Amino acid sequence: MLPDVPTTVEAGFPNSGYEFWVGAFAPAKTPRPIVDRLARELSAALLTPQVREKYAALGADPMPMGAKGFDDYIAREIELNVAIVKAAGIKPE
Repeated sequence: MLPDVPTTVEAGFPNSGYEFWVGAFAPAKTPRPIVDRLARELSAALLTPQVREKYAALGADPMPMGAKGFDDYIAREIELNVAIVKAAGIKPE
């Protein structure tokens, strides 16, 4: 948080909270069994004490989710960001 800088909600933009997140992506045509396996392995790694400790030191909280859960999360993020861009009147150049 920056000192003397209001949050977007404090600045008059309700429902504009934004979470920073990191995810792993695979090429578009990667077979689903491979995507599912990668998601399982990454989720398992995120739950290990060593990884959780490193994330905690960064102030982060891992949110392991399966491939379908991540697909759904990305779809919601796109909807949210489209709404924010439209509300702000941002136009592509």
